[in-house]
Amino acid sequence: MSSEKFLIITIDSTHLVMKVEKFLVESGIDVRIIPLPGELKASCGLSLKANIEDAHKIIELLIENNIDKNIYNFYLCEKNGFKKNFSTFNF
Repeated sequence: MSSEKFLIITIDSTHLVMKVEKFLVESGIDVRIIPLPGELKASCGLSLKANIEDAHKIIELLIENNIDKNIYNFYLCEKNGFKKNFSTFNF
């Protein structure tokens, strides 16, 4: 059974998800837009998937680009086969 760990970043606006994805990609971060997992809540149906190793750089870029810290959340996704477990990502 395959196992994988990655970050899910939720943002409260579809427009901001696309904006954040653009400046992260332009900054060399491997990130992509995915549907919001049903286990997570946000007012937007999209989220970002990123590598755990990039978490600190992502948060720095969010701050540099004046993205309000109250509209995004970071989650750790631990996927084993088809089962996914989500927890708040602690920096």
